[in-house]
Amino acid sequence: MNISFQTICLLKSQCFLRGFVFFNLFSSFCIANALAEDYEKRISSDSVMLGTIVVAAKRVESEEGRIAENVTVYTKEDIEKLSASNLGEAIKYMHGVDISVTNQFGQSTALSIQGSDSRQVLVMIDGIPFNTQLSGQADPTIIPVEHIERIEVIKGASSSVWGSSLGGVINVITKDVGDSVTPKGEFKSTFAEFSTTRNSLELAGKIAELGYFMSGSYLETDGTKSRSDVQENKIFSKLSYPLGDDAKITGSFGYTGAHVHDGVNFDDTWVSMPYISRYGKLRLDKHDIDFDFKVAYKYNDQNVIGDTYIASTGDLSSSSVSNNTYHGISLNGSLNFRADDMFVFGSDFDWHELKSSNYLDTSKRISMQAPYMNYTLKCDNWDFIPGVRFDSNQQFGSQTSPSFGMIYHFTDTNKTLIRGKISRAFNAPPLMWIYNNDPSLWVGPNPDLKAERAIVYEIGFETKMFPSLGMQLDLYRADVKDALALVFDGGVYKYDNFRKFRRQGAELSLKYEVNDDLMLFGSGTFTVVENRATGKIVRDADIARQSFSLGGSYKNEGGFGFNLYGYYKRRNSDPGEVNDRKFIFDAKFTQEFKDVKDNIDLEVFLNIHNLTNSKYWSNPAYPLPKRYFECGFSVKF
Repeated sequence: MNISFQTICLLKSQCFLRGFVFFNLFSSFCIANALAEDYEKRISSDSVMLGTIVVAAKRVESEEGRIAENVTVYTKEDIEKLSASNLGEAIKYMHGVDISVTNQFGQSTALSIQGSDSRQVLVMIDGIPFNTQLSGQADPTIIPVEHIERIEVIKGASSSVWGSSLGGVINVITKDVGDSVTPKGEFKSTFAEFSTTRNSLELAGKIAELGYFMSGSYLETDGTKSRSDVQENKIFSKLSYPLGDDAKITGSFGYTGAHVHDGVNFDDTWVSMPYISRYGKLRLDKHDIDFDFKVAYKYNDQNVIGDTYIASTGDLSSSSVSNNTYHGISLNGSLNFRADDMFVFGSDFDWHELKSSNYLDTSKRISMQAPYMNYTLKCDNWDFIPGVRFDSNQQFGSQTSPSFGMIYHFTDTNKTLIRGKISRAFNAPPLMWIYNNDPSLWVGPNPDLKAERAIVYEIGFETKMFPSLGMQLDLYRADVKDALALVFDGGVYKYDNFRKFRRQGAELSLKYEVNDDLMLFGSGTFTVVENRATGKIVRDADIARQSFSLGGSYKNEGGFGFNLYGYYKRRNSDPGEVNDRKFIFDAKFTQEFKDVKDNIDLEVFLNIHNLTNSKYWSNPAYPLPKRYFECGFSVKF
């Protein structure tokens, strides 16, 4: 019997739609049943959340102590202590997160979590993905710190919530709109070596019922070596308007445009990499005492150009222009069963289109649909959190990602808890690896690539050993089938699937609050990636096998502050490659002057980068800048 391709597609679409309808009918039945049984209790006992709030772990606001994942959160107060201008610079101090530093000053970079590849880490702003079908990864330097309210980092797989995210999730939550008629904001200006200047401005306020937030920044630098200059502009705006007492509509738009030159390399070439990213979101929120619902439209349009020049002659050696356009619709609902239980459900619909001037003959498209749900059940000292997501991928078929997490809260005064999670995860390779074909650049396609699949195990322990000393220990293991790695085959480099990789390791972090003014911290992370078929360690210079962080923060009542952040990473390089054996420390001195004029605060600061003058690198072609100084001021009004 012959069945046409169109008929097959129609049948698959009908099956998916029936499944989605059944999923929502089942959800509605659960909601109705719970409302009938627990309405009285929920009316009389609204839950009040305390502590750090995390959205990324369950797709709904949850207290950090009630999620089974290993999560680290940086608030805007934490970010202000750092000498950082973008997301990549901010999270390089975070334990378990590895940033490949390439010259800094706006240069693109890659990241890793617990030994993962950068393409296995999902990077988002308010749920808008920045990973492209060009390389599978996202560049965190695109995202400035000015409009960040907090950074949520989930270390480990989160496929049952977000889909393709085998290594982890980084979700940036942007600042909210203002609530006063008089605008409030901050102007900051910095000056550094290498002819570096950076200015930024934030404004937030309210016009009638319309709340707004706007930010913008401009960076210009000559860079640390010849032809490594950078110019970049970044803007972001958000508007919010209430629709009665229980609903609101919020729209946001962001733009990053940069001219980036990576500097003259050892092979007498340099690369010009201008890029543009335009992203936005329109969301409707509906809230009442029993039920929250959100529907959002998201988009992200990213253009990347790569022009390679011969430094000695100035001739253009090669050129490429690539574009990744993303559109998405997300539906999300949550319902509190009783006072503490919560049911979350929703669905994501995503579309990508990839174009490239020399890697692809025609544009390539891919669509994905995924319903998901998770439930938090509290029983005495236990939290049980089952979840599941079904991803239907046009290119790689369907993936079902169940997970089960649990947390036990001890009744001691040390806030001790044990959490564990087992989940099935996956990571879909980017379209470019399937279709790219440019033998002149020694790259080739592999149309037979399969998505990576894994079983992930996580266990964590948290306690306040003393009222002022906190400790967190996390163990993790991921058994990855059809793992992807780069091979040289038929005269070109291409990606291929391997039978099984195992990634495992441990994290230990300590935080000691000496007094109200002084806090000290330290952490250590150890990760091993092994090819289970050969029993050999997988060598990758972009991944740290050992990682340590150390530092402290001090601020007194007079407004003087001192922050010291240091890290050391032993790369998982080949034995013959050099790794510098020094900690890298960055220091920030601040002095705040309150009310220099009515409702105006002034702060001056001095940043000292690379105190130990280390040459530590993640790639020999990109040595770390020497010790350098940066100073500036900020005015808050």
